[in-house]
Amino acid sequence: MTTRVYLAAPIFADSNADPTDLPAERVFVNASEVPEIWVETESTAVGEVGKVVSFYISRSMAIGFNRISGTVERKIQK
Repeated sequence: MTTRVYLAAPIFADSNADPTDLPAERVFVNASEVPEIWVETESTAVGEVGKVVSFYISRSMAIGFNRISGTVERKIQK
């Protein structure tokens, strides 16, 4: 089951994976009037709302970052 995790105060970094990083399957940036950043993961280890979480993109995609971290704003099971 996929979990969509909306992040508050996201930080994008181009650095090595940390052992606590969760795998990021998809990363979305919604640049609408109310901007949103969310990550979709198959991991079941996503923390609760208000907790900091970090994700790692395992494939090199040449997009300028491979780690995303932020505070869980809300999460949805898909």
